[in-house]
Amino acid sequence: MYIIVITLALIGGVSTLLVGHSQENKKANPNYERKTRANVTKLTLIYVFSLIAFIVIWMIFK
Repeated sequence: MYIIVITLALIGGVSTLLVGHSQENKKANPNYERKTRANVTKLTLIYVFSLIAFIVIWMIFK
C-alpha cells in the first residue's frame, strides 16, 4: 500500500514539472518562465499540504 501511494505521488510530481517545462506551456503562457520561483513555491505548498492531509486521514482511519 505504501509503495502505491509513494509511486503515485512521485509520478504526479514529475508530471507536474514536465508540464511546467514543456514547450507547449511556454508558447501558451510566456510569463510562466518569469514567475518560476513563485510557481514552484505554490506547487510545493500544494504537495506538502496534500501529504499532511493524507497522513492525517490515514491515521484517523487506520
